[in-house]
Amino acid sequence: MTAKQRYASRKLIIAFLIPCAILLLFVGLAPAAQSEAYFQVPGLMDLRTSFSDGAHSPEDLVTIARLRGFRILFFNDHHRIKLSYGMIPFRNLLEYTREFPSIMTHGPRAYLDEIDRLSSLYPDMILVPGCVISPFYYWSGSWFSGNLTVHQYDRRIVAVNLTRSEDYEQVPALEGELSLKHTGRRLPGLVLFLIPWVVGLVLAAKWKGFPRLAGVVVLIISSLAIIDYNPFRGPVFTPYAGDQGIAPFQDTIDYIHKRGALAFWNYPEQRSGVRKHGPVNVSTLPYPEVLHESENYAGFAAIYGDRITVTDPGKHWDRVLMEYCEGKRQKPVWGISTADFHEDGRLGLKLGAFPTTFLVREFSKTAILDAIQQGRMYCSRGDGSSWPRLDYFNVLGASGDNTQMGETLTTAGVPMIRFKVSYTGGEKLPTVIHVVRGGTLLRTLQGETPLEFELRDEGAPIGRMTYYRLVDSTKHLTSNPIFVMRQN
Repeated sequence: MTAKQRYASRKLIIAFLIPCAILLLFVGLAPAAQSEAYFQVPGLMDLRTSFSDGAHSPEDLVTIARLRGFRILFFNDHHRIKLSYGMIPFRNLLEYTREFPSIMTHGPRAYLDEIDRLSSLYPDMILVPGCVISPFYYWSGSWFSGNLTVHQYDRRIVAVNLTRSEDYEQVPALEGELSLKHTGRRLPGLVLFLIPWVVGLVLAAKWKGFPRLAGVVVLIISSLAIIDYNPFRGPVFTPYAGDQGIAPFQDTIDYIHKRGALAFWNYPEQRSGVRKHGPVNVSTLPYPEVLHESENYAGFAAIYGDRITVTDPGKHWDRVLMEYCEGKRQKPVWGISTADFHEDGRLGLKLGAFPTTFLVREFSKTAILDAIQQGRMYCSRGDGSSWPRLDYFNVLGASGDNTQMGETLTTAGVPMIRFKVSYTGGEKLPTVIHVVRGGTLLRTLQGETPLEFELRDEGAPIGRMTYYRLVDSTKHLTSNPIFVMRQN
């Protein structure tokens, strides 16, 4: 081969290798691109510790969770566990109070410092502080008649990511601290007590005999009334005026929202709210209606240790989601798993039995909180070591766009729903999955895990937003919705 031929051959080889190198470069970059995709991380929410009525210290929970493979814990001790009942005519002065250990009795600073300490001690864990709040209750009946009943005390709100001690100190719950917040609006009422107080002072100072005695009596009674009225008391609502609707709970939700934290309604259909507690009757009936009566909250407990119907097709959750689709609600409402966890093994449930699984691109607290806000998560119930897993759930558009839970797909064609359900332990178990579209049952699928399915929804509405979500018949798996706007 001549030099000229060798030169020509090298040119051909180089011309061939360059595109190959470019192709290899893109192939080499493909795993990096895929690494940008979401991955799943299970977390545990609604955990009580020894700071309130839990059996374990926060560090005990961290240790147990790490051993079981959980790296995300949400501490939600009771903000305050306290009930007060006052006698007429001075409800606040003649008041009997019963209080149990809580964040407020230990001090929120100590609570937050302990979580911070554990976060430093276990850097592979994400620990999110928060609390569970009982914003309001009201009394009916009589102590003397034996039918004294406290209502709505178990209507509870989970606050996620309250990070400052003042966030806890200023919660507008019924048993709140002293505050100047509502003093201005109470001053006109104070005048009603000041007038007889001044009259009594004048009579006692200027007169003698019976008028003076009457003045002293008026002065004492009005002084007691002023102290009882207390314009510096924190809560604006009273437990002696009966049911006051959604207002006291909305007040707490708005407070949490303004603090940059997230509010979730906890177990809205719990059946343990009607019981006897010593000489007092406790009555908190199921309250699923709060989902559409309130606003500004992030979500609700879609899976927990009780009977659940609000996630059934067409029920309360769908009603709220349709309000969002129709522009009547500012943001969607997401579902989470809550454990009401107090002790490992209590009622046969272990730490880890109610995981909420988050879809994130990185393992960080910021990413987890973003997933909660955006609805990139699903709820499960298991035995602490294995639970139903949603390997993937997405909706594809006509152009192949892949949309995850909490996201919105705009497509010019027919959407395709895809999902796969399995168990984290690899079990092959029978399962029944309901596919819900816009509050209506679209399809029911039966099979053995792992169960995969694809469906082109030719009946998807055109020109208006809808959504797809999944729920299994046993209420052990619930997805968050994927919103879809089909243009034609």
